[in-house]
Amino acid sequence: MKMTTKIDIEKIKSKVMNLTKVDSIKISVKKMKAIAYYDWEKDLIVINEEIINNVSEECLTYIIVHEVVHKLTNTKGHGAKFLSKLLSIYSADEITKYEMEIYYAIQKSNLKTKLLQRY
Repeated sequence: MKMTTKIDIEKIKSKVMNLTKVDSIKISVKKMKAIAYYDWEKDLIVINEEIINNVSEECLTYIIVHEVVHKLTNTKGHGAKFLSKLLSIYSADEITKYEMEIYYAIQKSNLKTKLLQRY
């Protein structure tokens, strides 16, 4: 898997803004135990640097869309409102594909313990 660069992130941000119809996205990358999260106070998506380096560009796009959907639906969980919006962007098969890619990236990384609680 290739390393994702700042240029790649800008390209992905543009794609996510098109998919989600949002005007702007702020992204930060850092070492942490979570895959990604939406920071409500800073209006910022924070992504785990190890995940970025272990998933495809398409999967990284999905991860960012996933976090934008939390913002758009004003939800912290993955209930009906959240899932309905996510399914308006990705098919169930695509979601499953990307979630499995994330799962396998976690398996081969140093993040196993904390992140696998999600599954």
